[in-house]
Amino acid sequence: MDIKTLIDKAAEKVGNPNRLAKVLGCSSSQVYDWRDERKRCSPADRARLASLCGDDPVQELVRATLEETAGTTRGDQLRVILGKWSRQTGAALHGVVLALVSLPFGLMMLDVPRCIKREI
Repeated sequence: MDIKTLIDKAAEKVGNPNRLAKVLGCSSSQVYDWRDERKRCSPADRARLASLCGDDPVQELVRATLEETAGTTRGDQLRVILGKWSRQTGAALHGVVLALVSLPFGLMMLDVPRCIKREI
């Protein structure tokens, strides 16, 4: 999400841009400077804004960090590291989802002997 949309959404959630500045502990002019891209909004502040919006702050932190380091050795290394992490967590998540999906079937199978006894 671009910074303008992120700030607008966060300001709407808390009431207005001035209240957003108070929540973040900065000046209103700082928020407007970020919004109008006169000053850079740090990845940490973007994560805080995402959290206020109800979005995933970790994803925003990663996205902002990758944008900030794009075209650098640091950015290239982060992309490789995060790509590996993403594949590993994706595989783990796949296992958890598979377990959750099979749980009702497993519980149903535990009930089969009782069902069979009733019919006899």
